Amino acid sequence: MIETSLFTSADAVAAVIRETRSYGERSLETGGFLIAESGTDTLTGVAVAGDAGITRRRRLFQISERALDRLFTFADDQGLWIPVQFHSHERAAFMSETDAEHGLRVEGFVSTIIPEFAAPPDDVCSWRWWEFQQGDWHACSPAWIVAAELDLAIVFDEDGIREP
Repeated sequence: MIETSLFTSADAVAAVIRETRSYGERSLETGGFLIAESGTDTLTGVAVAGDAGITRRRRLFQISERALDRLFTFADDQGLWIPVQFHSHERAAFMSETDAEHGLRVEGFVSTIIPEFAAPPDDVCSWRWWEFQQGDWHACSPAWIVAAELDLAIVFDEDGIREP
């Protein structure tokens, strides 16, 4: 297992849990990204998916290229980086074939999958974490919880970036 060097705040985890539960209660997958200031490994921002260019179903969560472009351009303009994507599954947290093939396959990028989307666990050790290394996804340890403020909470989609 790859040992991660990422850290996150309890507030960021709580924001992810709220987002996951709000869609999970409707039997829909959802997701977003954890964000850090460039040059740091502490995830103090959360970007959740909006509606335009976002597909949510019971067994599918998909983000359009345009929505991704809006988010990553915003992050670049603000001096931020996006090292982690999160999304939910109805039951177990596993890397599905769709996740593995269509996720962001970028060296060093981390994907975490949150199980039990209607009642997601707030312990990040109950989520499953993978890092993309040498052309494949490998299990990695979860981000460490640290005392840090949630500095950024945004919604992104094809229409742009906005406050929740």
